[in-house]
Amino acid sequence: MSTVAPRPEPGTSDTPIGSALELLALGTGLVLVMGLLARLPPWSAELGRFQALYLVAFAFYALAVVRAGRFRFAPSAPAIVLAVAAAARLALLPVTPSLSDDLYRYVWEGRVAALGFDPYRFAPLAPELAPLRDAVIFPRVNHPELSSIYPPFSMAGFALVAALSPTVIAMKLWNVLHDLALVGALLAWMRRKGLGPEVVIAYAWCPLVLVEYAGNGHNDPTAMLWLVLALMWVDRRPTASALAFAAGALTKLAPLAALPFLIARWPWRARLLAAGATGAGLLAYWRLTRVPSSGLDAYWHTWRNNDLVFHYLAAAVGSETAARWLAAGIVCGVALVAFARGASPGDGTRSTLRAALLTGPVAHPWYFGWALALEPLGPSGGWLLLSLTCVLSYGFLVPPAEGGSFHAPLSWRWIEYGAPLALGVALALWARRRRGSGREAARLTGR
Repeated sequence: MSTVAPRPEPGTSDTPIGSALELLALGTGLVLVMGLLARLPPWSAELGRFQALYLVAFAFYALAVVRAGRFRFAPSAPAIVLAVAAAARLALLPVTPSLSDDLYRYVWEGRVAALGFDPYRFAPLAPELAPLRDAVIFPRVNHPELSSIYPPFSMAGFALVAALSPTVIAMKLWNVLHDLALVGALLAWMRRKGLGPEVVIAYAWCPLVLVEYAGNGHNDPTAMLWLVLALMWVDRRPTASALAFAAGALTKLAPLAALPFLIARWPWRARLLAAGATGAGLLAYWRLTRVPSSGLDAYWHTWRNNDLVFHYLAAAVGSETAARWLAAGIVCGVALVAFARGASPGDGTRSTLRAALLTGPVAHPWYFGWALALEPLGPSGGWLLLSLTCVLSYGFLVPPAEGGSFHAPLSWRWIEYGAPLALGVALALWARRRRGSGREAARLTGR
C-alpha cells in the first residue's frame, strides 16, 4: 500500500499554491516575531516581554507543524523552509546573549588556544592568563575558577574563530552557519527517507532552537550536524558515517548516544575507524582534563539545573553521586531495550537522548535541541510543547532576583515537564483509540 500522500484536487482550498502561500505566511510571521525579539533590551532584564513574544512565535510554529501535511506538495516548499530558517536566525544574530553567558566562554577559550596557551590547564583566573584579560569578554566568562570542559573539536573551532575575529558576533556566526547546514542536512535526509520537507519545520522553525542557538549563541549545532550526517550516511556511506560520528563525539559527548545503533550497521572497517578516531580523541580529552581546576570533573560531580526525575532519584538513593550513576544506568537501559527491539539508528538515538534529557541532573533549555534535531523523524506533541515550557527555567515573566543563579522551584518544574507529559499521554490514547476504531470498522466491513 502506498505511503505517498495524494495530491490535493484542483479547485479546493488545499491547492499547492494556496498551501505554499500559507507556509510562507506562517514563516513570515515567525521571522517578524524574531525581529521583535531582537529589538528587545537584554532578555534577562525583559523576561516578561521575551516570554510573551516567545509564546507568539511558538503559535506560528505550532500551527505550521500541525498543518504540515498540507505543505508537502507546495511549490518550492524546501526553499521556503530553508529561507525562513535562515531569515529567522539572521534576525537574532545581533542579539547580545543575556540568558546565558556560555558564548563568552567560547570566545575566551578560543583566544587562549589561538595564542598558544592551554585552556585545559589554565582556568581564566590563572595568573598565566592575566595579560589576556580584557574589559569586554573576560568579565562575562562563567566559572572563571574552572578550566575548559569542551572536547577537542569544539576547542579547535573556538580557536579557529578567535584567530580570525575573537568577537561575540563571529562566534555566533560560526554556530549559526553550522545550524543552517544542519537544516540542509535534515532536508536531504528526510527526502532520502521519502518524507517531505515540511517535517523539517519541527526543528528548523522551532523558537527554542532559534533563541538558544542564534540568539544565545550555544554551540550545540556544531556537533548535532555531525550526528545527523552520521545517521544519514550509516548505510550508504559507512566510512563517512564513522568519521562524522567521531567528529560529533569529539565536539560534544552527546553523539555517543548513537554508537550502539550505528556500530550494529557499520561494516568492520567503519567500526574500526570510528573506534580508533573516537577512542584516541576521548582518551586525549580525558587526560587533558585531569587537573585540579577541571571543569569536566565539576560538571559531573556538582552541576544541577532544571532537573525533575533526577530530583527524585537523588532523594531515593540519598546521594547525588549514586543518583548520577543510576541515571546513567537508566539511559543505558533505554538504549539496550531500543537496540534489542531493532530500533533504527535514528529512532534508537532519539530514545536514548530523550532518556538522558529527562533523567540527567542538568537540563538547560538548549539541551533539548538535541531531541528536536531528530523530531523530523516523527514529531511528538509532548516534546514540541516542552520546547515552549522549558523557558520557565529562566523564570516566569519577572526576572528572578538570583539572576543567572536562578533554579526553578520544584512546582514550576512539574508544570514545565508535566504539561508536555499530559499532552503526550493524551495524544497516545487518542491514537490508540483511532487505531481501535479502524480495526473495528475493518472487521465490520469484512476487510
